[in-house]
Amino acid sequence: METIIGLGAAGVNIAKRFSSYPQYKCYYVDSEDHKVEPWLKLAKRKSHEAYEKHFPVKKTADFFKKVKGPVMLVLAGSGLVTGAALRLLESLKDKKVSVLYVRPDLSLLSETAVMQERVVFYVLQEYARSAAIERMYMVDNNKLDNILGHVSIVGYHDKLNELLVSTLHMINVYNNTKSVIDTYSPPHEVSRLSTIGILDSNTGEEKMFFDLDFSREKVYYYAINSDRLEKDGELFKNIKEQVRSRKSENTKVSYGVFSTSYEHDYGYCISHSSFVQGQGIL
Repeated sequence: METIIGLGAAGVNIAKRFSSYPQYKCYYVDSEDHKVEPWLKLAKRKSHEAYEKHFPVKKTADFFKKVKGPVMLVLAGSGLVTGAALRLLESLKDKKVSVLYVRPDLSLLSETAVMQERVVFYVLQEYARSAAIERMYMVDNNKLDNILGHVSIVGYHDKLNELLVSTLHMINVYNNTKSVIDTYSPPHEVSRLSTIGILDSNTGEEKMFFDLDFSREKVYYYAINSDRLEKDGELFKNIKEQVRSRKSENTKVSYGVFSTSYEHDYGYCISHSSFVQGQGIL
């Protein structure tokens, strides 16, 4: 079972989405009351720096003492409470921790919030590159918005979070499911900056959740109806052609094909990079 820790309002709301699946144990950390359990309430502070300086180390250690297995910390960097992110990660240093980082629409933030977001975004990438955390998954809310198309104001973030969580969950499912065939191999040790996306298994069109620069590795998951797997003589050829078209001198590509009972085929993808995203932002 994977542990999901939601930090701040955005992180908490995304973690709540994960809690609908039995494969995850969710914890929530914020200075606001979200009426969720288990919940670690942080005292309200007036700045990013204050949340880091006054982080409750012992209280947090007690809160997470039962955490086992892999951990994913979920947050968006613009909120004040995410100043506690690095101290929280220190409390989990004996765990295998990855980060799911959601970038908000920067054009709608104050100048202070933009600077806070950029600091958190950059520092967490350095944590990943140094292997202080296992991996950093980056997601841009603007990309989710564009993928969904016309989204109503009521329930706007719920719909974005649903797309994000369902996609990551299904990738986790297929990472733990035997494929019909695959060419997977572990990601390169230095490629710890990643994003995910959805794939049209018929056309090969991919829609990534973040514009990841200098991708070194791409991984594709084809979820195909079982009848089609048995009867479609062109299927395997088409999949190989799609995958081959994305291979380059600098990008390694792998894929897996999985049997499903769903009527429609679908797919997912992951992209990995070793290159710090948004360099020069500080």
